[in-house]
Amino acid sequence: MKKLVSYSAVSLLLMAMVWYFFIKDYDYKITFRTPQAPGIVYSTLWGWNNWEPSSKKAVSTISKKPFSELTQELYVSDSIIDIKWTIERESDSVTKITAFLTDKEHSLAQKLKVPFIKTNFVRWSLATAEHIKEGLKLHQEEYKVSKVEKTMLKAKTCAYVTLECKLNEKAQLMIGHTIDVMDYLRNNNIVLTGDPFIEVTNWNLKDDLITFDFCFPIDEQDSYPDSNRVKIKKTKPQQVLKTMFNGNYKFSDRGWFTLMDYAERNNIEVKNLPVEVFLNDPHSGGDELKWEAEIYLPIKTKTP
Repeated sequence: MKKLVSYSAVSLLLMAMVWYFFIKDYDYKITFRTPQAPGIVYSTLWGWNNWEPSSKKAVSTISKKPFSELTQELYVSDSIIDIKWTIERESDSVTKITAFLTDKEHSLAQKLKVPFIKTNFVRWSLATAEHIKEGLKLHQEEYKVSKVEKTMLKAKTCAYVTLECKLNEKAQLMIGHTIDVMDYLRNNNIVLTGDPFIEVTNWNLKDDLITFDFCFPIDEQDSYPDSNRVKIKKTKPQQVLKTMFNGNYKFSDRGWFTLMDYAERNNIEVKNLPVEVFLNDPHSGGDELKWEAEIYLPIKTKTP
């Protein structure tokens, strides 16, 4: 009986060692939590280089699964650290982030050392996770989103230009093209009747590319002067989810992710084609947390 117990213990130990050294595909694991929606975490991680100084752009994204998983390579000193991030909702108010880290060139050595000593790899791993955690916390102070509600978005007639860019380039692109529409309105004595807005017409989640119409509300009339650049359309009324966003408009997609997260948690089918209405002129400056935008996400209509 003692021999059987001994053999069983040895077998379990051998199985554990095989798993640890040859099957486990990471060297170190770190988990932390944030109240921010998974999409916000995912976007922040994917845009890691965007919020680092030019001298520290040392992160490459290898693969991704919106908005739940990314694999990245981080260059630290003379090492390459492979990081697989998983992002999941733990509750309505908590998102769990797990980092699985591997020293690509010294993985076996790390597996031997990590249980016994705090290696440089472990220090780098802990520092990286703390850097991301602190970055998310600081970012959370840069914007606010309100409670989500269902409402109807009314139809509007507008003059618009169609633009395409990376998601994080949206605000800058709008600033550069405001003059296109405003010159058209001024030159043709057409009065602006409301706040500018955008309608996203396509969102390529894989490449983080959006196509959108940058719109300026005007009165409806029988005809409009021709333009090679500016077009006229009337938007459709639709049922939507709505939140209010406060902050710099370059972060307004945080409202998008908030609405998408709400829809998923409440089993509401939506179209990932947000609408944003900008209630402030960024050129006026001031406290960015007082800038407001209405963020809408269309609800899919059920066909009979």
